[in-house]
Amino acid sequence: MTLETPPQESEPVSRSRASAGRSARRDRSWLGVLWYYYVRYMVTTLLASTGALRASGLRNVPRTGGALLVSNHMSHLDVFVLGLALPRTLNYVARSTLFVPVLGALIRSVGGFPIQREGKGTSGIKETLRRLREGRVVTFFPEGTRSLDGELGPLKPGIAALAERSHLPIVPAAIAGTFEGWPRHRTLPRAHPIWVHFGSPIQPEELADGTPEAITELIRVRILECQREARRGLASLNGN
Repeated sequence: MTLETPPQESEPVSRSRASAGRSARRDRSWLGVLWYYYVRYMVTTLLASTGALRASGLRNVPRTGGALLVSNHMSHLDVFVLGLALPRTLNYVARSTLFVPVLGALIRSVGGFPIQREGKGTSGIKETLRRLREGRVVTFFPEGTRSLDGELGPLKPGIAALAERSHLPIVPAAIAGTFEGWPRHRTLPRAHPIWVHFGSPIQPEELADGTPEAITELIRVRILECQREARRGLASLNGN
């Protein structure tokens, strides 16, 4: 598996790793950081058989401080792909039904925490805001579930309130290739290249005085823009 960025972005990304390491230490305990990177290494090894993983737009992700990372959701692979693409440790919002014995403990061990599927659970929202204000990056899939057809579905209404209350940058992202590699109707993954693109952050002032509908639509538009970039990058791998 390889992680690549356009030449003009590769140098800033390498510089960011030291500050990302400091951020990781503030994010969780040393043991938690070691476990996170161990799991990351194991998943990298497992995903190597699926083909190359490439990322673009990495400089759009803040090197320090809190940020809400919002992405499309194509596959079970998505949460790992986003974590592999970034040097910073991520926190994950996962639907509450996944927090069953053993699986729930594993999700929590790598920074995951539960929220109701509709994204309206008070405890989940509070925990998201707490982690953001502590300077962490929290990953959120605003569709609430994996795509049925590989396209971006409707966003849950809770994303607008979360975005507005966080008062922090919202980084849109999109993944291409994971739907083909492991769609929800397949039992096991298959080899397929993957491309993830991170877009320019939506700043808090862009949301000022916006209605929930307008904020949700803005986030949706920005994820769609990232999806086009990710698909363009994926197509370039095949010479299209």
